[in-house]
Amino acid sequence: MSKNIDTQKEFIVTALKWRPQKFSDIICQEHISITLKNAIKNNRLHHAYLFSGPRGIGKTTTARILARAINCLSPIDSEPCNECQNCKNILEGRSLDVIEIDGASNNSVDDIRTLRENAKYPPSQANYKIYIIDEVHMLSNSAFNALLKILEEPPIHLLFIFATTEIHKVPATILSRCQRFDFRRIDINSIVNHLRKIAQNDKINIDDESLFTIAKKSDGSMRDAQSLYDQVVAFCGNEINYASLSDSLNLIDPDFYFTISSATKEKNIKKMLEISREVNRRGYNLHDCLNGLLEHFRNILTIKATGNTSLIDASMDFHNKYIAEAEKFTKEDLLRILQHLNINEQSIRYASQPRLRFEIALIQLAAMDNAVSIQSLIEELKKITEIPNKPEIKYNNSDTKTLPTSVKSHISTQIQDADKKIPDISQKESKENEITIKNNIINADILKNNWDSFVEKYAYSKYKVPIIKQAKPIFFDNTIILIADNNFIFENLITNKNLIKQYIVDFFGQNIDFKIQLIEEETKLNTTIQQENHNLGPENSSHKALTDKENSNLHPAEVKLIELFNAQKLISND
Repeated sequence: MSKNIDTQKEFIVTALKWRPQKFSDIICQEHISITLKNAIKNNRLHHAYLFSGPRGIGKTTTARILARAINCLSPIDSEPCNECQNCKNILEGRSLDVIEIDGASNNSVDDIRTLRENAKYPPSQANYKIYIIDEVHMLSNSAFNALLKILEEPPIHLLFIFATTEIHKVPATILSRCQRFDFRRIDINSIVNHLRKIAQNDKINIDDESLFTIAKKSDGSMRDAQSLYDQVVAFCGNEINYASLSDSLNLIDPDFYFTISSATKEKNIKKMLEISREVNRRGYNLHDCLNGLLEHFRNILTIKATGNTSLIDASMDFHNKYIAEAEKFTKEDLLRILQHLNINEQSIRYASQPRLRFEIALIQLAAMDNAVSIQSLIEELKKITEIPNKPEIKYNNSDTKTLPTSVKSHISTQIQDADKKIPDISQKESKENEITIKNNIINADILKNNWDSFVEKYAYSKYKVPIIKQAKPIFFDNTIILIADNNFIFENLITNKNLIKQYIVDFFGQNIDFKIQLIEEETKLNTTIQQENHNLGPENSSHKALTDKENSNLHPAEVKLIELFNAQKLISND
């Protein structure tokens, strides 16, 4: 029994046993240790230092090293020797000149008043009287106000070192009188290397995957990592592998996340329900599970974006798995998955039934449709809407040429015979009769029959003049009038007038008169026509209303013009 007690007394927890004793021992805080060593070397010490940062990264340890280095009787390159009487007194907590105060339990104004009364006395043995106040943000407002006066005018022998994890709670009046140092979180590789060194010293075999797991779970805190290490050693003994470590800390196996990502890709809702049941059976923390999924898909996205595994915090055994998994997803899918998991990770905290909410989140993950980027969608639409160029209608100076009535049907037939890709887009059956074009003039029928093909080519394909389809055409022999229903269409037609005119020439093979008319100007046009007819006088012409019989003999285009502009037929007196 006595032997067991003696063995227990000999054991020192890893966080205390491996606490840094010099500036050079501090891990990942070189920007602070070098600055403090230079300040000591050049005798440029500030009267108040403020160390801020997350827990377990060395704030209080650095404060103690600084206190020893300042008061050391035989410093070596601004480092404490840890052998002189002053260093030993500080290390053992027996020094009367280095006082360490817990700000959480000594936070009243009376405590600070007592500090002020004692601070005015010079040090008994050391060079400086140093007060280390840990968790200084816990002081009350009155205590801060009481501390402020001595910070403004400190005695020459007095030096303060404050440490806090919540810098935002320290008043600005205190911050302005301190030299502030922000401590960094310790990166995973540094924690892994330090734990490996500790394990080798303790003669404990531990694999890299276990080291990475402990480092990630510590969240940048060396003290937390060392505490987890002690816990795992107590459970596993001198042989530590990932399986035993996972049982010790009740961790989720990384292969479990690969199972979820595979079910997501396969859209296997049944598998998701089985996974949800397994999570609850094993008693996994739902928040930890969602956070692990976020990191898992983040790793996949990292490989997808960078093409390598340099930004992944995982053992080498899983790098190849992540590379293979990245081939299954697109970046758009991964971004949507990450957004979905992030929303559910936040909402599950306040859910009345977290288990049900977690299960629904997994089901939605499996039922999620594949994402398509806008750029790829635009490209697909271009391929769908693009129509192959149709044969152009060409005319020469011969007196007589013939053309089929339905050019669209003729073109569609040619294309179908060539590659069987485009269906017949004609609205009327091809007629056997042919229209004769004389004196190189395109009549209204030709313009009307070919207008739809013209619109399809120049409004929907690569030419991109969609405003053509919004206009109402009226056809005459060798003349086209486009009617605009509103100012927007009218202005766009005017803007693209020269371009449309060029397209008409290219399509029909010759110059055709092209005009644009706004329908709101109907009244003005009608008035102008009446005025011109009035100026002709009775000797030259007269107007008569069109009868139904006369109307039946008119070309449909002429009837349309009469209906639109309320025109009258001009009848000669001859």
